[in-house]
Amino acid sequence: MKNLIKLLVLLAIVETPLAYAVDPIVYSRCLRTAGTLDISAEVTFDGVPQTVTRTMRGVDVYDVMPDVSNFFQRFSAPCDLMLRAADGTETVLYDCSTTSTVENACAALDASVSFDANTVAFSVFRGSLYNPGISRLNGRILDHDADDATVIQIFSPPGSTGTKVLLPNKRLESTGAHLHTVDVATGTVSAMPFVDDIYDSGPTFISENRLAFTSNRDGHRSTLVFRSGSAAVGTRIWTIDIDGSNPDLASHHSLSQEQHPIMLKDGRLAYSSWQIFGGLPFRHTNGGAGGFTTLANLFHIYTQSPDGAHNFPFYGQHSGASGPSYFGEGHSAAHFIAQTSDERVWFADYYRRNNNGLGAVIGVMSEPPGQEGIAPEGTTSINDIFVPRDVINLASWAGNSDTSAGIMAEPWFTHPNYSDPLPYAGKLGHPAALTNNGLMVAWGKGPCSSVAGNGIFAYLGLATPPLTSGSGSGNAINLVTSLNMDTPGCDIGLYKTTVIPSIKPDDLEQIVDSVDWHEIMGRALVPYSAIYGVAQPAVIPAADELTSHPQLQVGTPFGLLGAASITDRETHPLGGIKFAGEAQFNLQGTDTVNYLDEDLCGVRILAVLPNRNRNVDDEISNIAGERVAILGEFSVQNRDSNDNIIIDPSGNPDTSFLVRFPANAPYLMQGIDCDGRTLNTDMTWQHLRPGEKKTCGGCHVHSRPSRIDFTQSYANTANYNIPTLGEGTVPLLTGKTGNVINTRTETGYGFQVEFAKDIQPIFDDRCISCHGGESPAAGLALDRPGVDRESESSWWCLVADASQRCVPPGLQHNTGAGSNDISFRRPQMTRYIRAFNSLGSLLYWKAANQRTDSNTNETNADDIDYITDHPTAITADELGLISRWIDTGAGGGPLELLDTQKPTLHLTATVIENVVTAFQVGTVDIGSGINVASLVVCVLDSNDTCLSNLATTAQMSGITTIPLTTVLDDPNTKLYASVEDLTGNITEVHRTIKWFIDQQSLTDLIFSNGFE
Repeated sequence: MKNLIKLLVLLAIVETPLAYAVDPIVYSRCLRTAGTLDISAEVTFDGVPQTVTRTMRGVDVYDVMPDVSNFFQRFSAPCDLMLRAADGTETVLYDCSTTSTVENACAALDASVSFDANTVAFSVFRGSLYNPGISRLNGRILDHDADDATVIQIFSPPGSTGTKVLLPNKRLESTGAHLHTVDVATGTVSAMPFVDDIYDSGPTFISENRLAFTSNRDGHRSTLVFRSGSAAVGTRIWTIDIDGSNPDLASHHSLSQEQHPIMLKDGRLAYSSWQIFGGLPFRHTNGGAGGFTTLANLFHIYTQSPDGAHNFPFYGQHSGASGPSYFGEGHSAAHFIAQTSDERVWFADYYRRNNNGLGAVIGVMSEPPGQEGIAPEGTTSINDIFVPRDVINLASWAGNSDTSAGIMAEPWFTHPNYSDPLPYAGKLGHPAALTNNGLMVAWGKGPCSSVAGNGIFAYLGLATPPLTSGSGSGNAINLVTSLNMDTPGCDIGLYKTTVIPSIKPDDLEQIVDSVDWHEIMGRALVPYSAIYGVAQPAVIPAADELTSHPQLQVGTPFGLLGAASITDRETHPLGGIKFAGEAQFNLQGTDTVNYLDEDLCGVRILAVLPNRNRNVDDEISNIAGERVAILGEFSVQNRDSNDNIIIDPSGNPDTSFLVRFPANAPYLMQGIDCDGRTLNTDMTWQHLRPGEKKTCGGCHVHSRPSRIDFTQSYANTANYNIPTLGEGTVPLLTGKTGNVINTRTETGYGFQVEFAKDIQPIFDDRCISCHGGESPAAGLALDRPGVDRESESSWWCLVADASQRCVPPGLQHNTGAGSNDISFRRPQMTRYIRAFNSLGSLLYWKAANQRTDSNTNETNADDIDYITDHPTAITADELGLISRWIDTGAGGGPLELLDTQKPTLHLTATVIENVVTAFQVGTVDIGSGINVASLVVCVLDSNDTCLSNLATTAQMSGITTIPLTTVLDDPNTKLYASVEDLTGNITEVHRTIKWFIDQQSLTDLIFSNGFE
């Protein structure tokens, strides 16, 4: 009776607000799987077969909405693009629901409204529909008293086979996506061409006539996370005119995926960035020592200029991964971004794949330029490191855990779509701005997760049915059915917030919510000025239009990178450097050892080459996840003409630098000592745009203003000698003699230190007399080729043997982790190597015959000690190869040296009074170098055929000027340019003459206003 009374109290009816008049909106509606499902099968009771039929509710729990994992396909479809007027009347702007067939279906998604609200851009995904299934259905799903075993045979629903239930849900197996625009007044739709296997999606207006979007058209694959075995399709941000002309790759830095950019009021693009390079996926594990976390949750919010310059972390890069931050919520995948009138940036934060892109909605006010948030020393919680200081959790009742939504707070209330009160509070997503600082969200009613959580039964004082928890076959639908209520598995609609933070779901006001559809991805169909008070966002010109520098001539393929100081830094991990501990190095603080500022001698620039092959695991074997090449190293210990240390305005030794190297190529920086050994390192790809001068005040100073500005540094003076990299030689630091930093050079456009090429010859000459043959010293064989585990290759034993298989039992280090207490936790890779850290690696200690991590054997009780004197004949240059091999990722795969980076091709024009009189073509290549005979620059005819090649030869690293004998003045004239490197990688550029005229007009405006 007590439980019955509690249930009746909880079921007290409080009506949810009905739909109301609001701003006109555009949104996507995707077919919802409504109704019930009868499943009939032969199951056993005490081993005796019996046919059982059960009517299942909540089949919509298996509907799937787009998210970071279901980004390209396998989400519910068809989906229509809808216009909902302020009075509630609706118009289908793009119809997929009535035109789709099983073989030829579509989903219209990702609406973006132009600044004048006359045009809507969107994506259309195309492919075929399929029905998902529940495999190996357990008999207790159909009858809780049945045996705990898989059913014998399923009889219905139709189409089910064996032990697999065919569900009525419809999902899209897509073959590509292309961009569309629709004229709101006339309904006229324009589509860019559809190309199989190309996914152009997520458009956002960056001007009235130009879009930013994401695409896989550059053909790269994602980072190969160590031991993951696979690399996903990669996406980058592109920009394009709304008529499909002048496509331009903006985010050259992106080596995994970027998703759903949106234009902020200050002119930046905010977007979701998949950050999985190197150590980042190992910030915490999924339970196994040395393992990586849930990879698809590593989407963080980044910003960049529309042309791709100045990419910078906005939220999540260093924080909130293992527990709640100060505002009450943790961080999983941050996605689906919006900005309200007050300039607060909102996004959904959810657990990937299983939760329909729903979870919590978080609102962040931007930090000052160049800052992320709270300093490591400003908090005691790793969940608050670099978290912005002004963050709002929209609704504490909507969480981002990978399980059923939270239970509705008492009293439960009734939604008009359902006869019973809602037992679940639901989850939130898809924030969007409305007028008057309003905020629209998608609210998913029901558990809204395919990973069931059954705490609801104990809360109601009911017995917990079997198989209502976890992601097992049928558990989610069993959970909803066992409630015996008229309640959804997940039903998503669009709502307006009435109070921030939201106290309870009944303070949301319904905009549109039908039982037949999931309504998602809403946007207000109003002029930009109606929300933000200005006609459009601020305009950030292209990087080469903002800089005038002697090292960056018009058409240059290079950029400049500089910092005011590398000793003004926030690179030390919270809690210090320990032998074992995933948060250090991988989450925050990449100092490899404890060191003094004066130990920082120089900077190393690394080129990071994209993965191109679906089977990249067969090509590379390293801990970086991509091929890494050294562009060069240079000193930052600046001295004047009298050889005195230069003191900067803060009173510290000047360690500023300014370096030139190829643009449009991903890079990383490492702080190094005078022998070229890593002291700290980047883990986030960056790039320079052609003609860009990118400078900062310090080394990862992301919580405060830097001590000085770059303009106050020695590197900003005429006396500073700018190092130039990527032009045929690679400088390397080789030690210090007195005050002189010594260097040597390697020939090439980048220098990859690779196991077979560089390390094995050292072992052959210096080591295998002891560490070779059948009984190698200490069990370490350094004469075994390849990278495989089965043969216990030398590479595998050094780099991948986390469980000490290659180590004799008497020498195995007790780590206290793993099934036998001998598995290494990150950042330690094996007994011999520490990730990206030669100074902390036993292999390097043995080669150098000394411990080099600034510790003694007594410093830590749990680390590896250096005990035996180990003299070798290894030379200083060979020692440098070993350290750089470890510090750059310990590459050793069969195609580790393959050049996969496309050459840099920068095309500009001389424009005089709207007439093009000449072209400048900048070319350079990291890897194999430019094929100088391959340059093509030509005007296209109406059939896009090249009329004649205007170019002669390209420069290996410079600018080719092409004067025109016949000037070009028709804005619609199309131009094509391309160049290849010696490997055969090709870069192509498509432009119209209008592109160059518009660029010149903007440049003239900038300089007439006195900007540089």
